[in-house]
Amino acid sequence: MEKTRQIDPIMDLKEHFKNKILEFFEKSETRYYLLIESKDLLEFVDYLFNKLNARYQIISALDTPAGIEIVYHFALDNHGKVISLRVILPHENTQIESIAPIITGAQWIEREISEIIGVKFLNHPDPRKFLLSDDWPEGIHPYRRKN
Repeated sequence: MEKTRQIDPIMDLKEHFKNKILEFFEKSETRYYLLIESKDLLEFVDYLFNKLNARYQIISALDTPAGIEIVYHFALDNHGKVISLRVILPHENTQIESIAPIITGAQWIEREISEIIGVKFLNHPDPRKFLLSDDWPEGIHPYRRKN
């Protein structure tokens, strides 16, 4: 009986996107961070989710001096690894494509990030308010840094 060769998803990802990974950081043998450009996000998400069968975990966002950092977390459960895609948006242009057309479960957290940090998720299927009251002032985002 021939033994099935299991691919290393980290090596596969690095090889497939070798010219599109701006920075690769191995925090531990189970945790990896990849800095990518926002224009490449959907390609990475589609590859992770549909080709490598990574499980979408969550999206986190933080307003930093360098810009709005959005981190997309995926688990490779069969390999015991977590891959986090990092995108940094400049403060003057906080727009990025929604991953909800690929991963429906991302809709709510994208709506939350939109309200509390002010990121506009392009092509989001349901961009209405999620957390803040209807009378919340437009353009005021409670988790944005005070400049």
